[in-house]
Amino acid sequence: MKINKGISLVVLVITIIITTILAGAVILNLSNNNPIDKAIEATFKTNVAAYNSELAIVVTNQYSPSYSFGTGLLNAGVWDGTDVNISGTIKEYITSITVIDGARFEIQNSKLVYVGDNQKEKDYVTEMELLNKFELGTNVIAPVNATVNGRIYSYKNPIIPKGFKAINDGAVWPTDWNTGLVIEDVAGNQFVWVPVDGTNVKYEKWDGAVTYVSVSVTTNDTLPTGINSETNQITNYGGFYIARYEAGKENTTILVSKKLTTIWNNINYINSKIKSEAMYTTAEVKSGLVTGTQWDTILKWFQNKGVNVSSDSSSWGNYNNSTAPANVAGYGIKQLTGYSEYWKVNNIYDIAGNTWEWTNEIYYSVRVGRGGYSGDTSIYYPAGARAGATITNIFTNGSFRVVLYIL
Repeated sequence: MKINKGISLVVLVITIIITTILAGAVILNLSNNNPIDKAIEATFKTNVAAYNSELAIVVTNQYSPSYSFGTGLLNAGVWDGTDVNISGTIKEYITSITVIDGARFEIQNSKLVYVGDNQKEKDYVTEMELLNKFELGTNVIAPVNATVNGRIYSYKNPIIPKGFKAINDGAVWPTDWNTGLVIEDVAGNQFVWVPVDGTNVKYEKWDGAVTYVSVSVTTNDTLPTGINSETNQITNYGGFYIARYEAGKENTTILVSKKLTTIWNNINYINSKIKSEAMYTTAEVKSGLVTGTQWDTILKWFQNKGVNVSSDSSSWGNYNNSTAPANVAGYGIKQLTGYSEYWKVNNIYDIAGNTWEWTNEIYYSVRVGRGGYSGDTSIYYPAGARAGATITNIFTNGSFRVVLYIL
């Protein structure tokens, strides 16, 4: 009788292992040379190259008729794919861009920037030596002017200037863009973002504020060296930064914007302007004394929050008649910067009361202080109040406040 011998168990196991290894090698080879993936990559890179070429022509055309246009100033956000929402998006400048690519590319400083989340696509743009978005994050000092999420800056996605960091102080970046986002420099000085959307908050002198002098005859004084127009802040970035606190003093000579510091008072307009402009003089940031337009813009932003800025600010400022909840222990007396959380709106302290604040506003031959002080009655001197004084007049109950200009 003939006996058929089957394969041994050991041989079977070895055969399975070898087959598995060979199969894995084949799969790996196929994945590395997948014609579909290669085709997708080639199409992606071809499209991006075409977009770059079109963008280069647009930038050249923008620059040629107007040499005042900086070749690095063109910015445009993602496109949602609808024909009614093209203005201000990448589709306005790169007309050939597809709906899919319109949602994952932006123009930042005249460069094509990938802002999608697909890792393969990120690798593609890296290989092509194109810009990928730089996500700064919070609590990280910015090495360059950047945004927290790497997206294009706007009134609701504020830019973080070099040397500052975005901090989470009661607001999440950039979701809570309308609640007073705070930045801080390496020395601990803090500033708050004032978003100017052009609709709910406009950058303008505001007739809704109390006008003990006529708004129509007030102008702003000379701006810091290198700042030709204060409105460039709004056009380029959609807002501006204001000191979170009234001017404070450290070691008798150092100007700061910090909580619970001695207020820098007994100062005239001339020295307030000099001190403000000397605080920051870098290639990215200039500082200056807050202007009348900036003050009024802040008031409108505050009014939208629901506080009274024009007839009686007693419920949120330090006056001799402060009412609940502002009538905390010590009201009616000048206090340290940021003394009470009840004297704060949108993360900015002491706009109402505590001390008068010099501004860069001119009324005929005098300069204008704003906001009243702790010894005033708020129905006469609310947050919007103006008081004029000569440039050499020392405000015993006055201080000043710094604004930032991002370059």
